[in-house]
Amino acid sequence: MELNPNHPVTQSMSNQWHKIVALLMRKFNQSHVELSEGEVMAFAESGAGAVTIRERDGAIHLDLVSWEEAERLAREEGGLPA
Repeated sequence: MELNPNHPVTQSMSNQWHKIVALLMRKFNQSHVELSEGEVMAFAESGAGAVTIRERDGAIHLDLVSWEEAERLAREEGGLPA
């Protein structure tokens, strides 16, 4: 779920998730990653289930944050009502 779908960075990256995953796998020297159902469920229940993406200093910055933090950031960027 995108909290800030009209933000320019969100729009530019929305169809690029597969490239981001591929770059992360390459960066960490992995050609295969397996995620079990248990891992996915544990992650969903962990409370740190939102990824933010920002462009800074000529690079893409990804951060794993809580939903509360993601909502706060979306409000700051105009994606959610204040």
